[in-house]
Amino acid sequence: MPVYKLEEEMPYTELLKWINFFSERPIGWREDQRTYMLLRAQGVKEKPENLFPTLKSMKQFAEQAQQNDKAVPKGKFLDMMRKAKNGDKFKAPKF
Repeated sequence: MPVYKLEEEMPYTELLKWINFFSERPIGWREDQRTYMLLRAQGVKEKPENLFPTLKSMKQFAEQAQQNDKAVPKGKFLDMMRKAKNGDKFKAPKF
């Protein structure tokens, strides 16, 4: 499909979703991740986000997503949830 036809037919909301998608997962991030793993195996101690801008943008997006998610239990409350056993002691009557 030619670009001019795409510009005419693609809705603006879809364009925004594509922009968001490529900000989450930039083009070439898999190749950069693979290259970093090979460099790491050869002894490179540098962090991946310092070597590859695609991996840096992915890390920043993941950190922003975690900061925006305030509903996830954390700390002591999460620990109590994990250790909970048997749930409520209430038993429904049998009919």
